[in-house]
Amino acid sequence: MGMLKDVSVSGGFGDLIAVFRQSEPGERLLPAALAIACTAFILLLFYLDPKVNTYTYVPQEVVYVENWTNDRTDEEILQDRWQVQCLKDKLEAERREAMKELGRMSGMDVEEIEREAEAARAARGEVEVDRPAGLQC
Repeated sequence: MGMLKDVSVSGGFGDLIAVFRQSEPGERLLPAALAIACTAFILLLFYLDPKVNTYTYVPQEVVYVENWTNDRTDEEILQDRWQVQCLKDKLEAERREAMKELGRMSGMDVEEIEREAEAARAARGEVEVDRPAGLQC
């Protein structure tokens, strides 16, 4: 605290008043008023910020449980899994079509992009899994 022994608030205000007295009447008043207004506005924003958008709605979580019997066969299990995969594929296809439409509206060549993506998938070695014969999606 040895550094702050020569500092005083009243001395600072005295210097401020002396600067205002030496200058023309409106010469430093407007910049000082603007500086005070900007500082007050920023402090007001800091005061109001914690009170804005603090409430977040958290919907109740719904958990669906399916009960299966112990005597299910492997074919029934796989059939259920493929039905879920069909639903995922349908949602992915809808999303892909929406992205294609957005690309067309943006002026992109979506067919070329799709060909490049297919070539990249083939280069990575990704393969499409064959669907069971009686699967109805």
